[in-house]
Amino acid sequence: MDHSKQDRNKAMNINWDQQKVLSHPLRSRMVALFFEQPMTPKQMADLLGKNPGTVYYHIQQLLKHDLLIVEKIDTDKGIVEKYYRARAMTYKNTEAVKDPTLYDGKQTDVYLSKKLVEQLNQELSELFFKYGHLSFKEKDEAKQMPYSIEYLIKKTTEED
Repeated sequence: MDHSKQDRNKAMNINWDQQKVLSHPLRSRMVALFFEQPMTPKQMADLLGKNPGTVYYHIQQLLKHDLLIVEKIDTDKGIVEKYYRARAMTYKNTEAVKDPTLYDGKQTDVYLSKKLVEQLNQELSELFFKYGHLSFKEKDEAKQMPYSIEYLIKKTTEED
């Protein structure tokens, strides 16, 4: 299934329970992979290098909280295979009280190597620098408002 850039940016409204389910790093990774293409639990387990029982448990949690759908069901020689797909790639908690000064915010839980964390940190720093320069260049062309932009890279724990 090909998801356009527009689909990727469309956020699904969720509640606190759904947000808690998505906050698990393994589930977050699974949702991203299920968004890219429908898969069976076995295919997902093989892709992640995880125990199929563990993956199946997490799929059931995502299904229970309406974050996955069954895309299709195949039957081959009496074996039923369900292919799951993520409902969305990004989520917005409608129960959260929004700070009126907050323009936007995003959070994701991902697995990264130390090398990728360092690369991400460097690229974010370069992005801040880039927009500082762009802001200075546009200062006489458009009305500007002050914003505080921050990011946090924090190590979390995985609980299977």
